[in-house]
Amino acid sequence: MIRPTFPLLLVLTTCFPLLSACSDDEREPRGAEALRVGYSALRISLPVFVAKERGLFEAEGLDVELQRYETAQPLVEEVLDERVLAGGFAALPIVFTAASRDASEVRLALAMVEDAAHPVSYLLRRPGDTSISSVSDLRGKTVGILPTVAYRRWLDAMLVHAGVPLSEVSVVALAPPQQTAALEHGGVDALFTNDPMATATIARGVGVSVGEVAPVTAVSGGSLVFGSFLVSPRLARERPGVVARLLRALDDATRLIHADQSAARQAMARYVRAPERPYVTRYPDARYLTSTEFDDGALSGAVRSMLDLGVLPEPIDVTGWTLRAERPAAP
Repeated sequence: MIRPTFPLLLVLTTCFPLLSACSDDEREPRGAEALRVGYSALRISLPVFVAKERGLFEAEGLDVELQRYETAQPLVEEVLDERVLAGGFAALPIVFTAASRDASEVRLALAMVEDAAHPVSYLLRRPGDTSISSVSDLRGKTVGILPTVAYRRWLDAMLVHAGVPLSEVSVVALAPPQQTAALEHGGVDALFTNDPMATATIARGVGVSVGEVAPVTAVSGGSLVFGSFLVSPRLARERPGVVARLLRALDDATRLIHADQSAARQAMARYVRAPERPYVTRYPDARYLTSTEFDDGALSGAVRSMLDLGVLPEPIDVTGWTLRAERPAAP
């Protein structure tokens, strides 16, 4: 007996890296996916706050639990150690320094950009102190900074550019809740910090800006890729569908920020300390790059800029570090 021969049907299902072409159904089970996301309680994390407050994580099928960090330094350490698998935003010098020290890799997505129209950092002095009118006047002074490697290295770059020997400036690392009081009561002569502390300090009449806004960009001569959102390589490898959803939510949050900066600022109120909440409406506009705009080329450019500033002691290879999440293909 001769059996009829049927053509062999070969079905090939291909999922392209990184996170762009596979639908979530191909990678992840249906239903809300639980994910703990860290955030630094600073204005740089605005897309995380907007995504949470506007229900963008939920719209992507994610049950996100947020974990607070006062600054990005411990957040970066915990992502590298995989104690938390995603979080941000964090200043790039913190990321690069920690990754180089531990010989680790991390994945980055989206970016906050600082320029004169979108300042992030401020150099502040007391209103009555006329002895400080520029960075060059910090010689012999005590400067309080955020307790992160980023602010120390950026301050060093500013001082070198102004011709001030580093040995002639005392630098004190101050936790965010201590900063305004330290300036007000003379514990420091100046503050180099960001929001929410900077705007609250100015609004309360405790501090005024020294020189140009965005002082680091004044040294770099243009815009600065300030920080990014971190994803552990293990999360990207083992749960790519979840990462795709996460990044889509953050990309959508970024678009909402650019479309309505005032509403975005309001979303941050519940994430700052009570004394700082009345001033969230005074924050300057923020500028971000989505995950599709921030690629390896942009990240490599940020590395070169930091090398030029002396913020990084040596080059770091960031090839393959950035993630992007496009919309899943229509069925």
